[in-house]
Amino acid sequence: MELVNDPQPEQAKTTRFVFELSRVCVLWRNDGKFIVAPEEDLDAILRRPPTIPSWTDFDPANSSSMGGVEEAHAGDSVQPTWWVLYGQADPSVDITVHVDEADVPDPPVERVGGVWVCEWVSLPTVAYVHRSDRDQPARIRFDRPAGLPRAPHPESEIGTRKRE
Repeated sequence: MELVNDPQPEQAKTTRFVFELSRVCVLWRNDGKFIVAPEEDLDAILRRPPTIPSWTDFDPANSSSMGGVEEAHAGDSVQPTWWVLYGQADPSVDITVHVDEADVPDPPVERVGGVWVCEWVSLPTVAYVHRSDRDQPARIRFDRPAGLPRAPHPESEIGTRKRE
């Protein structure tokens, strides 16, 4: 993991966090805007014209919204791949993530401004996001996107593989 405060004028100060394995990056600006994306995509994202927003506004009222970045779509690999899950939360809210796999430890949750983010390696799975400001955890299934062709390795998808 890499956490860097980019030296910039105070009005545009950016904190940058990068996972070592996936190279997924979180950029957090002190004005409450953020980007979560693969590091290799950041230059293109930041060069977008002003008519195409690059930065997302932090909105604690939108705390149920979550996103993910995957190394491979579910069913594309028979080997475990990396997964990144992220969301928004006021820094006072505790976040934990449980990965529903017996041999996969729960990932540490990193905080960058109002963004929480975690990374782990597994076959496609289910993750539970526990928040201290909610009674029930959110259940996230990492399924194959509906618009993709049939998976080359459907045996690795959640509903088809035998789980201990």
